Amino acid sequence: MPHEIAIIGCGTAGLAAALFLVRDGHQVTLFERFDTPSPVGAGLLLQPTGLACLAALGLDAAVLAAGARVRHLYGRTAKGRTIFDISYQNLHPSLFGLGIHRGALFEALHDAVVQQGMKIVTGCNIADTRIVGDRREIMDKTGVVQGAFDLVIDASGAQSSLRSGHGQMKYNKPYPYGAVWGVCQDPGQSFGRDVLQQRYDGAGVMIGALPIGKRPGDGRETLAFFWSLPAESYPAWREAGLEAWRQKVVAYWPEMLPLVAQFNTVDDLTFARYSDVMMRQWHGDRLVFIGDAAHCTSPQLGQGANLGLMDARAIADCLRENKDVQAGLAAYSAVRKSQTTFYQVASRWLTPFFQSDNKAAAWLRDMTFSTMCKTPYVRAQMMRTLGGVKTGIFTHMNPGDIHRDYDVRRRKP
Repeated sequence: MPHEIAIIGCGTAGLAAALFLVRDGHQVTLFERFDTPSPVGAGLLLQPTGLACLAALGLDAAVLAAGARVRHLYGRTAKGRTIFDISYQNLHPSLFGLGIHRGALFEALHDAVVQQGMKIVTGCNIADTRIVGDRREIMDKTGVVQGAFDLVIDASGAQSSLRSGHGQMKYNKPYPYGAVWGVCQDPGQSFGRDVLQQRYDGAGVMIGALPIGKRPGDGRETLAFFWSLPAESYPAWREAGLEAWRQKVVAYWPEMLPLVAQFNTVDDLTFARYSDVMMRQWHGDRLVFIGDAAHCTSPQLGQGANLGLMDARAIADCLRENKDVQAGLAAYSAVRKSQTTFYQVASRWLTPFFQSDNKAAAWLRDMTFSTMCKTPYVRAQMMRTLGGVKTGIFTHMNPGDIHRDYDVRRRKP
């Protein structure tokens, strides 16, 4: 049965949900608080699970053309000790990650939404909602009612204004560390184009380079650079300027010079802060939360966009399989609970080993992670976790099923 559905937020989860739902005949209206919908951030790593969702929408060719295939992940300390050295080959011979500029992913999703002729209301900051009869009204921050719908989907991200009023908040805590991000042209010399690389000094310094393919409107290959930084130190970092910081980066990682030399001012890098958000339940009366609005995590496992894409697909599936909206929402919460909880807990557990002031955690990481990567069972669990296929501590999807769902053998290497 088709429904009138409001989706709040034009990010990855919101746009994907709109496309999945319209395909099933629902009438969808998107609400975006910015005057012009646009992505936030530099780059991200799509996992096979997220790519499978995009393939189901027919968008895999577009993102593959824009992104960079990542087949290998390598991290070591500044002193040369390997921390992890793992490959998607350990998950399935034909699977890979895809580094992509957020703008390129947004463009693929947004263009598809526009082609579907969906209504997008921009410059509208939805701040409240209420049940009226058998519908749910949404109101903007000025109190103006923007419509009544059979279902409201909050995909507004980590700063969701509706989440706190839902009464299902279990945990909401900002991480003390964030990161400055920037996009560089790929020098094509010291960096492999299919490798995510990181360097560490304790848990307080983390530097990384992720191949992300092409920016929208620019055919040159790029990398996303990131530097871990405590949130409270960001103002001082800006005030100090780039030169001393550049020298510090290069001292840790000399091959970084061609990248960081491309940044001319502190405004060439964007600070991203992360929160740990856990809800007891993701749905209410004709209301459901997806993506970062439902389960924001740290980026250590690179699962934010992938979980959002899987949420989008799951909500459409559950509404298709249940004629009643509330039954569909209950099914959605049940379907997504195990996997999402696993990744929330795993991200929370892993973060202190890479972004914290905890010297003991850094020492333990340096002493054990390399050995774990060489242990077949543990290595397999690491890749299942990274690849987005874990559904619990002892359960996982079959990577071969994902391969059949998204047949990478037909794609050019």
